Amino acid sequence: MADSISLPKIPFAIADILYSKDSLQRSLKPGKAQAVDKPDPQLRNACSKMESLFIYHLLKEMRSTIDKSGFISGGRAEEIYTSMLDSEMAKEASERGGIGLADLLLRQLENRRSQVDEEGAD
Repeated sequence: MADSISLPKIPFAIADILYSKDSLQRSLKPGKAQAVDKPDPQLRNACSKMESLFIYHLLKEMRSTIDKSGFISGGRAEEIYTSMLDSEMAKEASERGGIGLADLLLRQLENRRSQVDEEGAD
């Protein structure tokens, strides 16, 4: 039986494609490759948490579109449980590569940091 938190592999292939395209672009620009290859661990962690939060809100909004039948109503306890489930699923998805948002944010912030460092050096 599959893990109850496991997610389909299809969305993660998009992140792999984006990563391979960007690694090729970095190899063509050797000056910026060093800054992106060794990101700040705190920045990476913050980007991962941001992606997890985004995925959580996606799951929460998707769940809200499903009509409740009223057959089995868990009340407030069910709402708490599903919220916690969505939170853990989002965290797990982000740790396994997510949808590529953390990598995108990390690259953007690292590029911005290198631009600020270059401006400060001038």
